[in-house]
Amino acid sequence: MAIAGALAVAAVAAPAAEAAVVHATPVPTYQTNGRVNSIVIQNGVIYIGGRFTAVRPAGSSSGSVTRNHAAALSLATGQVLPWDPNVNGTVQSLAVGNGRVYLGGSFSSVGGTSRTRLAAVDAASGAVVSGFNPRPSGAVSSLAVSGNILYAGGNFTTVGGTARSNLAAVDATSGALLSGWAPAANDVVKAVDMAADGTKVYVAGNFTTIDGASHRHVAALDPTTGAAISSFSHGLSYAVVDMAVDASGVFIAGAGGGGNFADLNLTTGAMVWQGGTDGNVQAIATLDGIVYVGGHYDNYCGMQGGQHTCTTAIQRHKLLAVDELTGTLQSWDPSANSALGIFALTGSGTVLAAGGDFTRIGGRAQQGFAEFTE
Repeated sequence: MAIAGALAVAAVAAPAAEAAVVHATPVPTYQTNGRVNSIVIQNGVIYIGGRFTAVRPAGSSSGSVTRNHAAALSLATGQVLPWDPNVNGTVQSLAVGNGRVYLGGSFSSVGGTSRTRLAAVDAASGAVVSGFNPRPSGAVSSLAVSGNILYAGGNFTTVGGTARSNLAAVDATSGALLSGWAPAANDVVKAVDMAADGTKVYVAGNFTTIDGASHRHVAALDPTTGAAISSFSHGLSYAVVDMAVDASGVFIAGAGGGGNFADLNLTTGAMVWQGGTDGNVQAIATLDGIVYVGGHYDNYCGMQGGQHTCTTAIQRHKLLAVDELTGTLQSWDPSANSALGIFALTGSGTVLAAGGDFTRIGGRAQQGFAEFTE
């Protein structure tokens, strides 16, 4: 307990980092009637996707508006917007670019039009983009858009009838499969993200090889050829569930002996720091020098690997924050309920958005989605 106390004191005594941490109480926004899996903030709009069928005002059990698995909220007001793609199954991932919102998941139709697991809709109207229909054979877990290329990771063996092992790239306008980008992962890809300078595609998940070579749970790929970049060579002993990339590092969230989160060097993949929890880490995001970590844990175990029972536990229910450069725990402690907790985190501007299974967060009744501001 002496070590835990020392860690807590050190966290409180970090004023420079604390100044940038978002408030622990969410601002009023619409909420959902089920899990939010993915959040993207762009052009004053918060796009959310998941396993919900309606949204309703903050703090209310009435006033529901039908939104099947995807919705958009105003960043300024938190109110629901008319945007309504009407997806018939779970949305697991979202990406925004080229005036479109790309949806990945396990659905089979969008807006009443046949679209299997990957679709594009207009970012303003929500209308399905005609002609864009890549048809992956299995669920899409993660999407990243860079210019006119959309990268996808998931649990599929073909895209548009052509062999692809859990990774693929398509033309972001037409949806046509890009034949020159075909890395093969031997297991599910859970996260895909771009380097800030566009020179790498970082991928992470359950896999242990890419194109037959050892890449344990994380790899960096060439955005044009798909070849694994050999200089990024650090492997992990645990499966990765989520990832966030900025100009400072590759931040990963995962399972293994409780839960783990870490900062990896952008070039080499070497571990800069690591933290552990007593349950899986399922979401991670960066904002203003702070790394926000979400999952289904109840305690932070310290700067070490995760443990099912922390030996030096500091209570943090489903959410915590650490300094981006050092991994030092911050005092931010909004606390979310539910067994499975947080599934999505996104930082943009001065806003941190959280999604998951919770019905109460930051001391307020709020289901599925919450927005925190600095």
